[in-house]
Amino acid sequence: MLKKSAAKRKRKNITHSAPSQQNQPKSGPPQFLIDAADAVNSKQYDRAIDFLKQGIGQDSFAAYKGIGDIYLFLNENEKAMDWLEKARKCDPESVDVLDSIGRALVALGRKDEAVEILGKAIKLQKDMKNVRSLAESMQRMGEPDKAVEVLEEMLEVNPQRLEVMFELGMLFERTNRLDKAEQYYKKIIKFGPHSTAYDHLGCICVKMRRMPEAVYYLRKAMELLPDNTDIWNSLAYALIQSGEAQEGVDLLQKVVDIMPEYPKGHSNLLFSLRYLPELDQQMVFEEHKRWGQRHAPINMARTSHDNTVEPERKLRIGYISPDFKRHVVAKRFEPLLDSHNRDVVEVYGYGNIECPDSTTNRLQEKFDCYRNIWDVNDDAVARIIEQDKIDILIDLAGHTRNNRLLVLARKPAPVQVTYLGYAGTTGMEAVDYLLTDCLKAPPESQKYYTEQFAYLPGGVVCYTPPENAPVVTPLPAAKNGYVTFGAFTTNLRYNRPLLEVWAEILKLTPNSRLLLGFRDGGDEKIQEHYLSQFAECEVSRERIEISGWKSHTEYLKQYSDVDIVFDTFPENGGTTTCEALWMGAPVISLAGQHQNGRVGLSILSQIEMSSFAVETPSEYIAKAVSVANRPDSLMKMRASMRSRMAESSLCDTKRFARDVETAYREMWRRWCRGQGMSIPIE
Repeated sequence: MLKKSAAKRKRKNITHSAPSQQNQPKSGPPQFLIDAADAVNSKQYDRAIDFLKQGIGQDSFAAYKGIGDIYLFLNENEKAMDWLEKARKCDPESVDVLDSIGRALVALGRKDEAVEILGKAIKLQKDMKNVRSLAESMQRMGEPDKAVEVLEEMLEVNPQRLEVMFELGMLFERTNRLDKAEQYYKKIIKFGPHSTAYDHLGCICVKMRRMPEAVYYLRKAMELLPDNTDIWNSLAYALIQSGEAQEGVDLLQKVVDIMPEYPKGHSNLLFSLRYLPELDQQMVFEEHKRWGQRHAPINMARTSHDNTVEPERKLRIGYISPDFKRHVVAKRFEPLLDSHNRDVVEVYGYGNIECPDSTTNRLQEKFDCYRNIWDVNDDAVARIIEQDKIDILIDLAGHTRNNRLLVLARKPAPVQVTYLGYAGTTGMEAVDYLLTDCLKAPPESQKYYTEQFAYLPGGVVCYTPPENAPVVTPLPAAKNGYVTFGAFTTNLRYNRPLLEVWAEILKLTPNSRLLLGFRDGGDEKIQEHYLSQFAECEVSRERIEISGWKSHTEYLKQYSDVDIVFDTFPENGGTTTCEALWMGAPVISLAGQHQNGRVGLSILSQIEMSSFAVETPSEYIAKAVSVANRPDSLMKMRASMRSRMAESSLCDTKRFARDVETAYREMWRRWCRGQGMSIPIE
């Protein structure tokens, strides 16, 4: 990922290239470099190259290197190589040049040459200045072990070089060899407190789902670097994952207050607001609008497009997402991708995927055209989408991690839509529509969205049952003699008012049990966090069982022990609700005011069980107790649930795809009308 804007990064590359000794100015860079940097910042790349060519006589090395780096940035790699080789002749041992040449060779597919160049560059290092970027380049080529060999040789010469240990830890972390990375970071802190090592240990513990340890290390890092907002972000995530949503959100708010121009930090805050037990819709909407006005103002958007204005032609649809990998979004999106009518739409995919997996590879083959846009800057991605002539661009991420909303801010497609991955508004004027349904987002809630609602008549949730689903078992209560409630969704949706409602249900249902399962549920400290809250509500610990991560098949088997499933609020489950129903367990849901609190209502209504979606906590309690006291009714529901779902719109993927395509067609017709075409309104 580019950590700076393209312009800033390019200016840095130009103005800091080392000039040759005979031409080195006495103070400051020569004027041609300043002019070239200004041109780059204005995205006038041809003009910048002209300035650099004019400066060849003054500082050949800097001019050659600058031109090469501009062509490298523009992905014109053959031209980049020509100019970088000229710079290399001026200074054969320049690590900056060798790094750029290595990246150009990688882009050109000349891997062996690149490995040789980058390996030489690392060996030239007298300090650690450029080792990381060189090692990252070797990693991208699939040769991280070559960099490891060089670094380990350096460590053998001096076993106490902490900076070498750190680079090895970073390299192992980037290649997901977390155990090895952890070993090197722990070696570093044996020499004394080390803020960056603590930070990385915390992040490793997050990845390994050891949340209490993550919180410990990140707090240690924050003690040493109290003003480091990156550490605040990481600690906030770990706290929220541990069930401390309010403390995590408070930290994220501090990040936004200190760094108001940091879109990622602001998106993190927006995403996390959903986990607070009491949501003020107006406040949440205003915060989303603030994000849009601050980071994606409408003046960034392209105002005209040259797409062919034909309302009934085949449309070119683009889906952009960071989740074309093993992820719930991919699981829910793939049936739509499979069911699209390719006579009506041509489907492009833009995946912001750092580490592609088997799901990525499978999805890639299903698109008519697929592009991985990881580490490609927003302007370049927008240009690619414009060149692809996308008619309708659909964002599948919203403010979730690794989103590319800033690409949509540039309006590379004439019609832009958000759908699936995020329940709220983007807050952006450049996004035209939100794909939803009238139960999930009733008309009166339109005032909380910058996008116009595009309703799907059969519901916006579509579920494809897993092929490996276990058979539905007989009602557990019939065998046990007591009712077992269950909830197998993320604990991020847990909050104190929710737990108090569940506790009250348990108290009103004699001898009942509650099974909870979520990814980090096997951690004893996290278990204690929740068990102590139930104890405070006068529910004994013996009635609660908490389990951790399971394979998908084992997760589904848990429902054989559950009679009734609890949905969460104010944020509902989605896929987990569908899976519970498929396994025969009715779901009690509470329909809130916000879209992410009305998913249960939308799902249950599609299978004609809307009475299980209530409006208040007291109704939730009453419904759960009532259903628990009717075992005969529970048996009948359990036996018929799969056929009920299979025959409903919820599991009709082809119907869903046609509804989506009809919505796209109407969006396109509206755009064509806006271009002056007279089209009857159906």
